Amino acid sequence: MSLHLENFRNQPPIAVIKDGDITGLATFKKNLEKLFFSEVVIRNSSSDGQAVKLVIEVTCNFKLWEGISNLNEGIWGQQHCGLEGSYFYRLVSELQLRNKFPIDVEEFCIVFSNCSIVINKIYEHSISEELDAILTRFSEHYSLLTSKSMETPFEIFVPVFEETQKGTGDDSSLLVNIRTDNNYKEDYFKYWGLYFNSEADALIYDLEKLSIISGDLYMLNH
Repeated sequence: MSLHLENFRNQPPIAVIKDGDITGLATFKKNLEKLFFSEVVIRNSSSDGQAVKLVIEVTCNFKLWEGISNLNEGIWGQQHCGLEGSYFYRLVSELQLRNKFPIDVEEFCIVFSNCSIVINKIYEHSISEELDAILTRFSEHYSLLTSKSMETPFEIFVPVFEETQKGTGDDSSLLVNIRTDNNYKEDYFKYWGLYFNSEADALIYDLEKLSIISGDLYMLNH
């Protein structure tokens, strides 16, 4: 089955994809729902009718700490397939093999009852390649993400970026969005953007320094 190009041309850019528009999409979605104990909605953020950019929203009926606990127990979010790597990467690869048009994951959002995690694509296939590693970092850094005010952020954006100021005479940096073709997988593990109910502005979590800092925050937009 081929992509129904006219369907996509006539839809708004972020329309929900029908199972019949992409071969294997129903199975892909069902497997994600099992992997994340969730309901899954998949949208397409491309309007050119030549490729599909998946925006995947995974809604879990439990809190972030419960997801982290299940992740640590090895029963949620991750499955490994031996030499093939992560289960999620295999699912995306199988979906691509069943279709002739390019497919990539543009955004992956996990919606818990108290927090949403938004992971943006930063280069081709970056989310399918790095989702497992990102979830592992969440497990490792969870207590620090909530330590500033003993409060869980209601939104977490992965990643945000550093641009060193030149000619200003100081070592401060601004967090700005960078064009995707200049990014590397390490960029997922430098800075994350945090929104707390108790804070008027976004804060930034520095994964290397293990600290929450203030700064100008810009989200990746594609």
